[in-house]
Parts: sequence; C-alpha cells; structure tokens
Amino acid sequence: MTQLAVSNGAKKKNHRSAFARKQNGMSLVVLLIVLSVAAFFGMFAFKVVPSYLEFLTVKSIGNDIATNAELLKKPKSKVMQAINQAYRANSLYELKPEESFVLKKDGARGFLVQIDYEKRATLFSNIDVVTRFNHTYDDI
Repeated sequence: MTQLAVSNGAKKKNHRSAFARKQNGMSLVVLLIVLSVAAFFGMFAFKVVPSYLEFLTVKSIGNDIATNAELLKKPKSKVMQAINQAYRANSLYELKPEESFVLKKDGARGFLVQIDYEKRATLFSNIDVVTRFNHTYDDI
C-alpha cells in the first residue's frame, strides 16, 4: 500500500508540473498579433504627429498675425505676404497661405483670421489618413 500512495503522489506532482509547463508565456501567434497592433499604431502616429506639430506652428503664426492690429488693417495681399514669410521662416514649404488661412473683412479691426485646412498622408497602399485643422481667432 505504501508504494501505491507514493505512486499516486508522484503522478499528482507530475501532473502539476505538466500544467505549469503549458502556461509559461504568450504563444507565437499572440506575440505576432501584439506586434502587428503595435506596428499599426506606430505607423499611424508616425503619419499623424508631424501634421499636428505643423498645425501648432501654423496656429502660432496665426496668433502672431491676429494680434498685429496694424498688419490686419493693410490690404489682404500684404497680410498673405506676411503669412508666407512666416511660413518660409518656419520651413513650412508645402503650405500656401491662400490654402490654409481665411481672412474675412471685420470692420474697423481689419480682418478676422481663421485657419482652415487639411493634410492627407498615405497610411499604406490606398488608405489615407486625413487630418482637418480649423481655428478662429475671435477675441484677440
């Protein structure tokens, strides 16, 4: 009887160790899925973040233009020329002031400054990421 009890104990112990060996980490399939999802979000961030950083620069330029009361009273072409110079000084060569800024006549103030444009970036193949930016400088 003693041998039988030892034998059953050994079987239980082996059963536990076999169960523990089965649960020792992620499978290769799960690892590939996690890496694929991480790669997708990394690629998405790689395409979108530069557009947002560019928008922060455009927004800063818009703030400078909107707070310059003397410039806003000049003709629209002079305001656009000032925006274009600011774009070149900040290395924004792909944007054109006419495509990103909207200037509306606003009585004694001169012009109301508004940013309105979108950027497209190819995510992969025929799938694009479109980011649309809009900001109005009202109470400056």
